[in-house]
Amino acid sequence: MRASPIFKIAIFCALLGARAAGTAEATDYYQVRGGIPNSQYYFQANTVGNQYLFFLGNSVLAGTGLKDANLRYSTQMVNGFKKHFPDAGIIETRHVQPAGSWFGLFRCSRGQAVFGEVICSGHLAILDFAADDRGADIEQVKLSLEGLVRQIVLYRATHSQILVYTLTPEMLQEYQAGQTPAYIRIGEQIAEHYGIPSLNLARYAADKIIGGEISFSAFSADGVNPTDAGAKIYADAINGFVDAMLTAYPVPDKPQRQTLPPPLFSETDDNGRIVAYEDPAVQRSDSWQPGQASPIGPFRHLLVSDEAGATLTLKFKGSEIGIIDVVDTDSADYEYTIDGRASGKLAAPKDVTGPTMRPVSLAKGLDRRAEHELVLTVASPGTSRMGGFLLNGSVADAFAGLGTLERIDAIYAAMDPIVYQPPTDRFANIPRTISKLRDGGELRMVLLGDSIMGNTSGSSFELLLMRNYPKCKIVKIASLRSSTGCTYYREDNRVQDYVLKHNPDLLVIGGISNRGDAEAVRSVVQQVRTQKPDTEVLLLTPVFGAMRDEHIRTFTREIDTTTDNFRFHMQQVAKEEKCAFFDMTGPWWAYIQDSGKTYGWFMGDAVHANSRGCQIIGRLLEIWFQE
Repeated sequence: MRASPIFKIAIFCALLGARAAGTAEATDYYQVRGGIPNSQYYFQANTVGNQYLFFLGNSVLAGTGLKDANLRYSTQMVNGFKKHFPDAGIIETRHVQPAGSWFGLFRCSRGQAVFGEVICSGHLAILDFAADDRGADIEQVKLSLEGLVRQIVLYRATHSQILVYTLTPEMLQEYQAGQTPAYIRIGEQIAEHYGIPSLNLARYAADKIIGGEISFSAFSADGVNPTDAGAKIYADAINGFVDAMLTAYPVPDKPQRQTLPPPLFSETDDNGRIVAYEDPAVQRSDSWQPGQASPIGPFRHLLVSDEAGATLTLKFKGSEIGIIDVVDTDSADYEYTIDGRASGKLAAPKDVTGPTMRPVSLAKGLDRRAEHELVLTVASPGTSRMGGFLLNGSVADAFAGLGTLERIDAIYAAMDPIVYQPPTDRFANIPRTISKLRDGGELRMVLLGDSIMGNTSGSSFELLLMRNYPKCKIVKIASLRSSTGCTYYREDNRVQDYVLKHNPDLLVIGGISNRGDAEAVRSVVQQVRTQKPDTEVLLLTPVFGAMRDEHIRTFTREIDTTTDNFRFHMQQVAKEEKCAFFDMTGPWWAYIQDSGKTYGWFMGDAVHANSRGCQIIGRLLEIWFQE
């Protein structure tokens, strides 16, 4: 169809404006396109928790084969960003994974209950799957790569992305023949469709090799991972690319949300997800043991069975179904049926020498609008270690239609009940709080701390308290800053913005970011009471965090009063400043130790609680506040 004159004028104006903004910059080896203005905003804002860059790819990201790890192209790219934003606290995270863009589509979905990881944290995704996509069918690659790009935008609409193509032997052969590799043609179609910058390191390096500046064997010892000399060639290309990209657009006043266009390829499915084995949609026979420790990461926990005949059943809608498990020398075989059809078989691999993550597709090309049922059966002697199901589609939401209180009750109903007897004198320093709970009125409760206090807020414990004290209306204000404790809040009168402006009746201080400094907690308490003397205070000892953290590493069920430790010092501050005190660390970790489950069963990532972990916090607070 011929374009109208008005449409032509509009296109000309758009191109003119883009050229004026510097967006027309392109070379044979990179395209700026829409740039990464949102990331420029985050670099400049330099907000705690927003500076993560997530590189997704293969062994090239890990620096395999490099003598100087600083020559990794990911590090070189970060150095380029820092040249333009020297004050930005950029954090380079690299996620090396098997199975290329196909598995990336599943692994980048929101809410990975199995892994307990959030790959798409931060603001910028750098995607490089060229090496691991080598053996994949190009038709599969185009769907998985586009689906992955869409998945990242669906995860967070302000994410920026960059596509990177590193050199493989197959690409070099095509360039030597004067052809553009099919993989790069597909990648560039996707990048153009979504306005994503692309960096063709493969073309840059191939030109150097074809021009005789370096041999391929000197560039890469194994054909994929560059040597130090090869990495320096990548670094040269990266410098020009980053400079062009970060000067193409001004830093915006605020990040702009992206709206996804229709898929470039009609078959693309952007519903990739990992359905955790503990999802209520997964039905299992009695011989499976959930919450067991995994011998490898990134799994937080596994579902384990040693019994042939053990079954898992999943009903779903979607176009593809697979599994992700851990295989080892003792692994069992599986048989499976889909929609009652003849069984398929998935044998345990014979070539593994230790625990290995295995993502595998069982069926593709299913009717994505139809209901399907997978039945997976352990079919031989051995051990099955299941992580979850790889699904392009959806499963029924067991909590659909439930209110928050009903939902957290359903989560807790599937857990062992918490047994805890709080001290009888715990209310001595919060009489007004208890009076409002008992007799009615509004109780303004400010939670001060870090993201762990965000978990505390996320437990919705105030709904449990209001159920127990129906006359009282609790107004909960979560006043939080990631990775931040009272060593920060005590300075520069920050108590005004973080506490006093909320006019609290009860200030609750907790989290894991107080750096062991109970005196900083004391300072905050004193500053608040200087300006608002009637504020009551409840101090909480730490819960969750990493295994290396002091409150876990040196855990005792009762507070150790004979050594220098934060729990004891917090107890002393509470006594001297007349604050209420809850040693939550003791009953929290005791519950986890006694649960028969690994710590990861209660974790949302390496530090924070998942929905089960949040309910430990919430139910402990409910018990503590009960009369």
